[in-house]
Amino acid sequence: MGITPIELKEFQLRRAAFGYNRKDVETLRELCVEALTEATKEIDRLKAELQAAEERLSEHERRESLLKDTITTAQKMVEELKTNARKEADLIVAEAQHEADRIIEQAHQEVAKLREHLLELKRQRVEFETELRSLLTYHMNLIETGEKEAQKVEEEASKLRFFKKIDE
Repeated sequence: MGITPIELKEFQLRRAAFGYNRKDVETLRELCVEALTEATKEIDRLKAELQAAEERLSEHERRESLLKDTITTAQKMVEELKTNARKEADLIVAEAQHEADRIIEQAHQEVAKLREHLLELKRQRVEFETELRSLLTYHMNLIETGEKEAQKVEEEASKLRFFKKIDE
């Protein structure tokens, strides 16, 4: 490593005729050139490091920006997926509700048909019972009429036997 600023400041130039000692001045000049050369090299090295660090920082910032954009896009996509899923779920529920309403309506119509059929069967039963009662009443009347006629015939036969006995 070269000369330090303190060493440079404390460097003593000896006096000579007409100024300073030439050898000392040359030595000081050599030391200054060496120090400036080293300083320039160090500055160049530090500039290169700074530039590399700035490039890395820029790359990191670019990546960070890209990551932020990606995260934002992913969040938007997630929200869109959620929204679409909700819409699809709502649509499925609406379709299911519509289908359920249709099935219920069919069931109500079937129940109404069955009630109509039941009422028709009841009406037919009542009609059958009425016709059967009428038929039974008719036949009962026939039987009663037949019995009355048979009784009249029996009475007349009895009278005829009576008169036949009397005539004998």
